[in-house]
Amino acid sequence: MSITRSVLGVLLLGLSGQAQAASSWETFTSQYSGCSLAYPSYIFTPSQQTTADGATRFTSGLPEAGMVIAGGSNDKNVSIADIVRIYLKQVEGASITYRRHEQGWAVYSGYRGGQIYYLKAILSRDQRQACVLELRYPPANKLELDTIVSRISKSLRLPQSGVAAR
Repeated sequence: MSITRSVLGVLLLGLSGQAQAASSWETFTSQYSGCSLAYPSYIFTPSQQTTADGATRFTSGLPEAGMVIAGGSNDKNVSIADIVRIYLKQVEGASITYRRHEQGWAVYSGYRGGQIYYLKAILSRDQRQACVLELRYPPANKLELDTIVSRISKSLRLPQSGVAAR
């Protein structure tokens, strides 16, 4: 009977930890671009400042992990393929192992500098707004972070109508 209680106690402790992790997700909306996403605040923390190009960097307690969200107006009517090409050019040395292009979005992932690299770009139907998500994390954290990265990626949103991205 005490073994059963011990197993049950460990199971409940694990479930409460999962519940805490699930409830520790927040939504970030860029004041610069209006792009938004859900992120686990127990892993990532957004910077208080945006970079000169309007990107917001997220730091992490996990060594060498980080995230960036960027976006804005697509005044030059650049295609999703061109947006991805521009970002991948900036991350020279990346070894891309997965690519997927669909109407209005693209996902690329692979390795860069020994880390897992993930890029998602989305474009509004009228091609006037774009949002980009970049993540990097150590392969040692792949098992725990792949599901989290998927959830973050699926939450990436373009600005709500009426929000003017710069």
